[in-house]
Amino acid sequence: MDVLYTVPLSSVDKRQASMCCCRKAYRKMPDADAAVIVIVALFLVLDFGIGVTALELAQCRNSLGMQSGEIPDSAITASSSYEDSSVGPKNARIRTEKNGGAWCPKPVIARDTYEYLQIDLYQLTVITMVEIQGRFGNGQGQEFTEEFLLEYQREDGGEWMRFKNKRGEERFEGNDNTYLAELREVEPPIIAKRVRFIPYCRNPRTVCMRVEIYGCKWEDNVVSYSMRQGEKRGADVDLFDFTYDGIILNNFLFDGLGQLTDGEVGETNFRLDPQDLGIKGYEWVGWRNDSLEQEGQPVEIIFKFETVRNFSSVIINSNNYFSKEVRVFRMALIYISNGGEYYQPNPIKFDFLRDTLVEYARPVMIRLNNRIGRYVKLQLFFDAKWLLISEIQFISEPAKGNFTVESPPPTTLTPSTPARHVVNPQILDFEVDKDSGARVEIGPDTQVPPNEEHLVPEEKKSFEDKYIGIIIGTLSALIVLLSLIVLIVILRYRRRKQNNNRRNLKPCVDHVTMNLNDLQSSINGKILNGNMYNGVPSDDMDSDREFGNTGDKILKGPYSEPKDSIMGRELPDLPSSSEITDSRDYAIPDVTKSALVVALPPLRSALHTPVRPNGTNALDKPPTYDALYAASDVLSTQVPNIPSLQGVSGNSIYSVPNADLLLTIDLSVVEFPRGNLRFIEVLGEGQFGEVHLCEAVNIADYLPEDYFINRNANRPVLVAVKMLRKNADDRARADFQKEIRIMSQLKDPNIVRVLGVCTMEEPLCMIVEYMKYGDLNQFLLEHVPESPIAQAANAKMLSYGCLIYMATQIASGMKYLESLNMVHRDLATRNCLVGTNFTIKISDFGMSRSLYSADYYRIEGRAVLPIRWMAWESILLGKFTTKSDVWSFAVTLWEILTFARDQPLDGLLDEQVIENAGHYYRNDNKQVYLPHPPICPKEIYDLMKECWNRQESERPSFREVHMFLQRKNMGYNPKDEKMNQIKVPVC
Repeated sequence: MDVLYTVPLSSVDKRQASMCCCRKAYRKMPDADAAVIVIVALFLVLDFGIGVTALELAQCRNSLGMQSGEIPDSAITASSSYEDSSVGPKNARIRTEKNGGAWCPKPVIARDTYEYLQIDLYQLTVITMVEIQGRFGNGQGQEFTEEFLLEYQREDGGEWMRFKNKRGEERFEGNDNTYLAELREVEPPIIAKRVRFIPYCRNPRTVCMRVEIYGCKWEDNVVSYSMRQGEKRGADVDLFDFTYDGIILNNFLFDGLGQLTDGEVGETNFRLDPQDLGIKGYEWVGWRNDSLEQEGQPVEIIFKFETVRNFSSVIINSNNYFSKEVRVFRMALIYISNGGEYYQPNPIKFDFLRDTLVEYARPVMIRLNNRIGRYVKLQLFFDAKWLLISEIQFISEPAKGNFTVESPPPTTLTPSTPARHVVNPQILDFEVDKDSGARVEIGPDTQVPPNEEHLVPEEKKSFEDKYIGIIIGTLSALIVLLSLIVLIVILRYRRRKQNNNRRNLKPCVDHVTMNLNDLQSSINGKILNGNMYNGVPSDDMDSDREFGNTGDKILKGPYSEPKDSIMGRELPDLPSSSEITDSRDYAIPDVTKSALVVALPPLRSALHTPVRPNGTNALDKPPTYDALYAASDVLSTQVPNIPSLQGVSGNSIYSVPNADLLLTIDLSVVEFPRGNLRFIEVLGEGQFGEVHLCEAVNIADYLPEDYFINRNANRPVLVAVKMLRKNADDRARADFQKEIRIMSQLKDPNIVRVLGVCTMEEPLCMIVEYMKYGDLNQFLLEHVPESPIAQAANAKMLSYGCLIYMATQIASGMKYLESLNMVHRDLATRNCLVGTNFTIKISDFGMSRSLYSADYYRIEGRAVLPIRWMAWESILLGKFTTKSDVWSFAVTLWEILTFARDQPLDGLLDEQVIENAGHYYRNDNKQVYLPHPPICPKEIYDLMKECWNRQESERPSFREVHMFLQRKNMGYNPKDEKMNQIKVPVC
């Protein structure tokens, strides 16, 4: 196995990587002390890489010689000239007054005119900028071009290709006078031997131009690569090679270059759009392991070079965002060829050691041991669901000697003679679809001599001889030191784990597996008023109470219990009613009906082993499960209508007492002009609607006086627009109106407010607040805990005080909902929005976003439930109350204190999460708890455990939670927190 070399990073990148590793290691091994972490960090910061050269766009901006004369007159030609002696192509040198002072094509230039100025660079060159100027002619000139295009030729006799920028645009802005030179960026850079400037005018006019080209020599020498096109991930992340300039046929790319050679390295979080192109994941090309033709098939990329090369190494920039199912490739096989048809039988094999600590994208260097060839075939094997590559660079030099093309393999194939289109049984060789045309042309190239050692430069051999011993010795010493440290940490961890085994509170890493079939039993539940969930007994309804601070009133009742259980028990015959037969998955829950009343076993402390009688009480077991969620036959026969928490537009919906009575309340929401909404992107979607991110123009003119907004700032406001599709039926429209009425009554600084509606024409829209920094989950992922290492790395940090400050705001918003007896039912960081100065507002459209689809458990495509955030009684009994929201709040607090790096109970499958709820029900003391976050004080974790109490009455109220967190964070001022961040794009 080859040794892994790491490309030298900048000092900031090194510090960030070491800091991230320390944080991850500390979270995974909570018993490791500070000394161990510092040693690991120092180990990571040390640079054992070998200096390499690569395409550095910031330094590839040299003038290529039009003004200086380094480009000779013979290299400058044109399609035509008005008069060759005075305004011929040799006069097209920028800032030079010679003869007529510019190149002027003969015909008048219009939209459909094709005239060009051609410049031959004689070698493969990277072009990063161009400069253009009109004809000054010592004050007599009046000609310039308003716009221009670029074409380029990469190989001698090859096709001329039209340049397009990252947005797919062809035209550059030109000049608006005859004397000022205009510099234009070429993004992505052009790699070519020849380039053409093509003047363009919307209206016919005479043009003249002088030009300059900026760039550098193309050291990699790649002229094309061929591979399968990238893929789309979810609804809003596109991992395609957008700038590929070759042929695209049947989802294959060949005979061109694109994003893998453009010099731009992608950020670790591939779901961002840092360049504001409207394309998330633009810098990455990605493939999914189950989308290839055969299981276990690698991604294959074939590179063609201009000449035969002596290869030293290849650098592959790969993503390792493993929390999002992305990892560096597990193994790479590298084949070399001279002709491109048959490859040398002894590929270089490289095994990458999986990194489970650091999620940063990283360049991986693979030694090519001075192999000789003109074609290189990379086969990259998956180590996770997704493989993402941002950049591939080759370190090579021209090979010296005479070479011949490889001979065809024998008629009978053997493992030592792999053919291009045959899968070798021992060395996997990607089979290219013959019909796709994905074929690299054979060039007049050569074969590797039997002994390649004589081609290795003498200086390189002496360098390796001199330093290889030092490198190996240093690495060996550090490996021994690291092994000792790991051994000490493991011993300490085991010792403490033995001490902790006396406790009954178990973190999720020590979970137990249980079979729900062992829990089967009948239960004497009762159904009142003909409704299984969603209701409260009618005799317990309270009188009208004031709603918020606005004087609006809404009927308030005891805790609501929506119809959202997915128990597999047999239901008695229910009386027919329109409310039952017309029930929809997306409907606003009607809480006027009674909930299922289930007698629970006596309360027993989770911290002590219960004393159980010999006989088994039927009430100590949950209802009949029959694999509960997993058995489709049970669901289809016993629970024929399992509603979801989703509203019509895919968002989660609040549960409120007597939602139907809201129809009698006047709707106090302003009608907002639809034309003032500017669409940005789709945030999510549901069965009958969508949630769009938009900019609202002049919305301050329509908002009430009590709404805080800078009314002097004349700029659009970011809003979320819930839209009902035109094909929605009457029931969906009624439910959408109910949702508007419910949301319009909420007026709290920590709850998103309804700002307006568009109901005059289709589609119906509800406009609600959105915040500058997007949702809290993504915001946390972009930050790290405050620490000296993170500060030195200039990383985006959040202090512990800031985390508690944000959690306190969530508790405040939930306290407001609790005062109204409203139940959120989907409280999580994905449903909290972050604004300026760390302002938090609770929202409800996280459920609609494909980004968070893995956070929800789906039952036959109907019910969608966030079981990892739900209280046990909500999972098993369908009982949703403000106390079940308290449970969800503790999980949300856990997310905040772990920076949302892991999904709650990530060590358990969905089915095991349900089993865990069964342990709560039985109170058998086998339930699994979320682990103690590393930066969480004991009293905060104790608060979480109180919120996860089995008995609802033992859980604190949001009023108590809010008061506790306020007291723990007294004196914190968000303005003192350093907002060391760029704006986090919505993703």
